Amino acid sequence: MKLFLEFFRQKVPKNTRDTRSFYQHAVKLNDQMLAIYFVVSFLLVSYTAKRLFWPPIVFLAVLLFKLYRIDKISARLNLLLNVLIICGWTVWYVITFGWGIGGQHMLILLIQQVFFCLYEPPFFKLIYFLLLLSLRLFLFYYTSYHEPLVVLDSFSQFLMQTVNTVSLFIIVASCCIVYSTNLQDTERQLLLHNEQLQQQAETDPLTRLINRRGFMDIMNRYVADHPDAMYCIAIADIDFFKRVNDTYGHNCGDYTLVKLTELFAEHSMGKYTVCRWGGEEFCFFIPAMNLD
Repeated sequence: MKLFLEFFRQKVPKNTRDTRSFYQHAVKLNDQMLAIYFVVSFLLVSYTAKRLFWPPIVFLAVLLFKLYRIDKISARLNLLLNVLIICGWTVWYVITFGWGIGGQHMLILLIQQVFFCLYEPPFFKLIYFLLLLSLRLFLFYYTSYHEPLVVLDSFSQFLMQTVNTVSLFIIVASCCIVYSTNLQDTERQLLLHNEQLQQQAETDPLTRLINRRGFMDIMNRYVADHPDAMYCIAIADIDFFKRVNDTYGHNCGDYTLVKLTELFAEHSMGKYTVCRWGGEEFCFFIPAMNLD
């Protein structure tokens, strides 16, 4: 139940004509491979039925026109055209040749596109899903009580079922490669960006030492991991540091802080942690060390 609630709470970006995403790359690849499938289907059905069938060419022409205009239409219109093309093809294919040749499986392409579309709200995705499910059930019940318009022999049915199955698997697998590759790359970039933000949030921009937040995180983690271990904390500041700023200027004061930081880094040699506590104050966390 929690999974479905999170699904319906999803927010979607604005649907524009300037869609540039992994989704559009996958749609282009889907359309290109679907165009090849229509050509193969035209040749196959004409060969098996011993006469020309022009609907595959009609669907191919509509698909090629959509593919030509894909950069100039929105993601929603793109999806709607794909729904009309594939649903129209599936209805014609199943009614003409029957249920046993696997034409209804092409509806899976639409389910994949619908749920991976970033620009459709969850409610519309659910509506698309229910409509596709209803269409598939309708075709199943229709073919259960009606003979196909063209009766094929066993070998022709076997051949067409094979072509449909192989085509579907190749198209789905290719699109999944695009989806998964780009999603993983997006997640990788997001993790790296979060690491950079975390580092920036815990680092003093002048001295490049950790700041108070980073210092507290390191100390708390050490205490949690070594509850019985000893450690020391020391705090120190620069005497009369205000005189440096007043006499020589703030640039000289910053230079003093940076040089002092280099001295700390050289002396600590990774054995203890130094942070800029604030202003000219520095704090030291020395693990596994008593006060003496």
